Amino acid sequence: MSIQGGIYEFTIGVSSLEYSVSFWESCGYHVGLKGELSSEQSKKLYKVDANLQSIRMNHQNASAGLVRLMKWDKSLGEGLNMAPLRSFGNRWSVHKTDNIANAYVHGEVLRQQGHPINLVGPHYNLNLGKKVSEKKPFKETLAATGELLLFQPEAQLVIMSRMNFSIPKYGTININSPLRVSEGCHMAIVLKGDDKTIFDFYEDIIGLKRYRELNIKYQPGYMPSDMFDLQPGETLTELNFDDPKSGSEPEEHLPGRLRCFMLSTDEQMLDLRSKSSPGNKGYSFYTLRTSDIKNMFKRIELSHATDQTDICINEFGENSFYFLSPDGFSWVMQSINN
Repeated sequence: MSIQGGIYEFTIGVSSLEYSVSFWESCGYHVGLKGELSSEQSKKLYKVDANLQSIRMNHQNASAGLVRLMKWDKSLGEGLNMAPLRSFGNRWSVHKTDNIANAYVHGEVLRQQGHPINLVGPHYNLNLGKKVSEKKPFKETLAATGELLLFQPEAQLVIMSRMNFSIPKYGTININSPLRVSEGCHMAIVLKGDDKTIFDFYEDIIGLKRYRELNIKYQPGYMPSDMFDLQPGETLTELNFDDPKSGSEPEEHLPGRLRCFMLSTDEQMLDLRSKSSPGNKGYSFYTLRTSDIKNMFKRIELSHATDQTDICINEFGENSFYFLSPDGFSWVMQSINN
């Protein structure tokens, strides 16, 4: 396989590059490459007839989970706009912190100042390491995970904390930033349905490593059930696809994981996938990198992916092409050795 790493970037359509750069700097990122495309060039690569300005935001020495900010002169719409986790077609990024209370205070102050934010949690999963029934409070060190939803109109973040449980390579926290978070450890997509085989594309064609599958049922007080607001009779399947170099043990986990959620429900749900695509504001597509873009182009062309564009030069001078994966989500593949 020629895939290199996991998810390299999550891309965000923004109203103001200046404001968005300032926000992501508060998360420990810094300005990297800058680039532009004309509307004619954007139409060939992204299928968006608009002029584009982009900034790649790096995070310390991270090689995955970066941010690309994209300012279109003619936006297609407001995008996901703080849609709840359970939304069909949703996307977000998850960042590690060593102080989840600090992240909560930032979100709560923003909320009390009257700014738009979907603030949920923090919620805690006490089953980390071993089951709650097997743990000995006040007699041993207890492992747990906490998660906090910080969704703003153009920045859909989940902040996670792992307490007394080491995942040393899974994101590096920038302790000098106000929010004290890492690069994107994993990036999510949400689909409605029951056919999990639609996600096989990420392993069979792209070459990511399948890590694990979880099946989550409605259970009040259980963190994933509460975060997704599961209702009686609903189930949630979680499938993970990793950097091919990532290992199965916690100390071998690497950032850039794709986390696919499939919600089984009878609820009628609006399909938001077209709103998380190029040209919209908010999270729009994820990028992957390859050492052999021509081979990867052919593999994807022969798969069940659709809307594939020709290989073009992107705004940073990188050979790239756009496609819709079989599950209907937008992706860009780019070369690391033009």
